[in-house]
Amino acid sequence: MGESRRRILPHGASPEEKYAAEDRPLFATGYGCRLTKMPGADIIRTDHWIGKGAAHRMNRRWIGFVMLLLFLLPMEALAENKQLVVTFVGDCTLGSEDRLRDTDTAFDSYLKNNGYTYFFEKVQSVIAHDDLTVANLEGVFSNSASGKVKKTYNFRGPVSFVNVLTQSSIECVNIANNHSLDYGANGMKDTVNTLTKAGVHWFGTNDVYHRTCVFHKNGVKIGFLGVEIRYWGANQDLIKDQVQALKKAGCQVIVGTFHGGTEYATLRDQSQEKIARRLIQYGCNIVIGHHPHVLQGIDVTDGVTICYSLGNFVFGGNARIKQQRALYTALFQFTFTFDENNNYLGHQLNIIPAHVSGDTEMNTYQPRLVTGGAANTVLKQIQRDTPFSLKPYVKGVGAVQDFVAAPKQ
Repeated sequence: MGESRRRILPHGASPEEKYAAEDRPLFATGYGCRLTKMPGADIIRTDHWIGKGAAHRMNRRWIGFVMLLLFLLPMEALAENKQLVVTFVGDCTLGSEDRLRDTDTAFDSYLKNNGYTYFFEKVQSVIAHDDLTVANLEGVFSNSASGKVKKTYNFRGPVSFVNVLTQSSIECVNIANNHSLDYGANGMKDTVNTLTKAGVHWFGTNDVYHRTCVFHKNGVKIGFLGVEIRYWGANQDLIKDQVQALKKAGCQVIVGTFHGGTEYATLRDQSQEKIARRLIQYGCNIVIGHHPHVLQGIDVTDGVTICYSLGNFVFGGNARIKQQRALYTALFQFTFTFDENNNYLGHQLNIIPAHVSGDTEMNTYQPRLVTGGAANTVLKQIQRDTPFSLKPYVKGVGAVQDFVAAPKQ
């Protein structure tokens, strides 16, 4: 995938405005979501639209291939099965430490000089064309530094920084991590109030909030829950109840995220494996991990894919790339498949290699897709902690892994 030529529009732009502003990439889904909160419920309800004229923008050299592919596919599969595409990205700190906020290399300075759309601009070819993009929001949105907790790092951005999300096709965030309470309960409340007012959906369980989230589209529901490792030990029954509640709400797929592990370790540890196994036992279909700040490996077990660490993404917490391994990141894009009755059939993961910065030493806070040897190096880091051979990277596509069938009921 190359860089997007898409002009980023404000959140809520009409379908016609979006299509007028861009040349869509090959195989774009043609869908856009306008997300609204259902009053009195933690449900994402979506109105969708199908783009017009996208086929006319295809490069002609691909049309023959596409027609052949359509001819070879079973017609009943084309007519009956449906798919939803969800992209996950790693740690996103949209702010700085207070003491560094005014320095030239701070996240805040980059925003002042480049605007809200700068940070996710070079990955729009991926995240602007999926059904949902989910990030780990590692920090606080608040205009006040009161309630600051005594710890090594406290990350905060003004409430206006939520526009980075709304103007960059990030529709949903996890808040269950070790920085969501950097400014105490009031800072946490400022954060979730800011997200809610901006129309960004959120989930996560900590000492202040217990919240799950449901994405609803085309008759299919995908549920999300999150937990931070320090909260996990004494609250496993609560997490189990959340999974059961999402099932009762009609979710065909449940994604469990956890925040834990050893920082800058490229191999998962036993605590991560234990939490992942327990989330699977509770009924999660996908498990996503954060916190180590570097990429870790993947497991596939009992029809469930576990991604132990997605690494950093737009990480305003560091002005420098601390270690070479922290330069590497990826977009983990899942395609979920359902039959005509909305029964979950399974999923396929595409690993899309990227770097967190355009500079190998200084953080420019702008992830970009990589190809060739750089892409293979990213995959090698994931492979080091993966017990099976990953499928290779293909330029312009990613590293598409084998389809994982849903467990038989």
